[in-house]
Amino acid sequence: MLLCANATAAVSGAPSASVMLMQADDAWPDDMPRFDRLLAQLHQQERQLTATQRWYLRLLDTHEPMANGDDAKVESALHRIIDHSGDPALVVRAQAQLIKERFRTRDYLGAYALANTVMAELPGVKDARARMSSMISLITMLDQVTVGQYSLAQTYAREMQATITSAKGQCYGRGLETQSLLYAGKLRSSSPMFDAAIDTCLASGSLSMATALRLDQASAMIDEGHAAQAMTFLQRIAPSVRQTHYIPYLASLPVTRAQAYMKLGELSKAIQSALDSLAITGAHSPLWTVQAAYKVLYEAEKKVGNAAAALDYDEKYDVLEKASLDDAKARALAYQMVRQKLEAKKLKLATLGKRNRILQLRQTLARQEQKASRLLIALLLVAIGFISLAALWLWRSQLRFRRMARHDGLTGAYNREHFFSSATRVLRRLHREGSAACLIVLDLDHFKRVNDTHGHAVGDEVLRRTVLVVRRQLGDTALLGRLGGEEFGILLPACPHERGTSVADRIRRALAATPMVIDDQVTLRVSASFGMACSARSAHTLRQLLVEADAALYRAKDGGRNQVVTEACDEATEGLRTKRERVTFTA
Repeated sequence: MLLCANATAAVSGAPSASVMLMQADDAWPDDMPRFDRLLAQLHQQERQLTATQRWYLRLLDTHEPMANGDDAKVESALHRIIDHSGDPALVVRAQAQLIKERFRTRDYLGAYALANTVMAELPGVKDARARMSSMISLITMLDQVTVGQYSLAQTYAREMQATITSAKGQCYGRGLETQSLLYAGKLRSSSPMFDAAIDTCLASGSLSMATALRLDQASAMIDEGHAAQAMTFLQRIAPSVRQTHYIPYLASLPVTRAQAYMKLGELSKAIQSALDSLAITGAHSPLWTVQAAYKVLYEAEKKVGNAAAALDYDEKYDVLEKASLDDAKARALAYQMVRQKLEAKKLKLATLGKRNRILQLRQTLARQEQKASRLLIALLLVAIGFISLAALWLWRSQLRFRRMARHDGLTGAYNREHFFSSATRVLRRLHREGSAACLIVLDLDHFKRVNDTHGHAVGDEVLRRTVLVVRRQLGDTALLGRLGGEEFGILLPACPHERGTSVADRIRRALAATPMVIDDQVTLRVSASFGMACSARSAHTLRQLLVEADAALYRAKDGGRNQVVTEACDEATEGLRTKRERVTFTA
């Protein structure tokens, strides 16, 4: 029946079903009207399609529901293709789509586990479209892993360029390599790679990928201090961005403009552009543009002097920033868990292999009486040693994993969650014992300048050195935790107010007096502002101590920085304390 249909199509000059399927595949996402028209024609002919062609059509049917966030429909359809299509190329493509879907719905454990399967099977994938889909999913996922897998992503991108000869494959291979190098901090906006990748994508008709690269290039210009150049570039590419009709790109255009206007000091335009971006996505969209828009609005309104609006935007930005940090931690944790499971599985297989060898040797050597017994004892000792080493390795891995869950991966201080839980537990004990405690909150002064001037790698090293300096000034009973960014918390048990003030000032002087020499090239001196609250003057609740210490920290900042301010304040500052309490606990 299909042969007759294809013969009729050939006579009438209409494309065959196989050709239409590939044309629809190529049309997504750059030519949506054509994609929709071809899908409608294919559904009209669905009864005449072969079983494999129908499964191919169902795979194409998942594109729009996935873009519209219909997660249940997409997941169910992809699982049916994987379980029942029987076509290896379609199974691989459905798995690649499922990785994207799980990542989008924050099922990071499921995404990384499936990605490991796809990585293992990739060398045997011969179908060019299936291979390209797999590589795109893997590269996109690796670029978003918190621990950073940029080198592996770049390897896949270069392999994609070497093995996928189609124009679209070359576009995505070059484009994804360019993005990965940019995210890894190894590429500037002026690099010829940007223009080469964009030209390749435009020549292949891949407007969506070309637009993503252009928007990344504009953001890089702003980060490098070329805001005026970025504005001219954004004005030039605006028509092609709107032509995509893709919400993330449409929202990215005005928010990137807003960031450029901020750099240029055009505050009213920055505010309007940020509001334009929010109008496209809505305030509750999960897109990164919402957080970026609120940050611009907060900074612009603060500079304008509109304190109420600035505070409102700051609260919204803090909520999104915390959610973003939590999501990054969830990605890192899931990635490490999948890696550990994979290593444990390999170890288990190796152990089983060893055991099988021992059994085989036992059967062979059983016929050799005395010689067999000596060799068997030796092999058993080897096996016991191997299993003991494996158990020790697993135990150490569990300890390392537990430490990762409690400590900040960059500085080694307690992370926010563990610091809060430990401090709450200590305060309850001190309250029962009738003993006082002091909470110190310190924030590095002008830390953004360090990142902007020397780069985030130097900024990270400054944070690590700061923790080392602080720890040298603390006793064994003190708790030190990273609350976020360049802000740290210190709980001093059994500490009266005067000693707490002395400890805070000692840390302040030690930081200010310690030059930080980084890579024998950069020498920095940093200072910090300190806010302190004590249970004797406040309460034995962490929430109240944080409110008081945070208010004191802001007075230290407002008072000129590089100083220690305690929780005592007059009635005129009570309103400010109430506002800061609200900001701190939404973060």
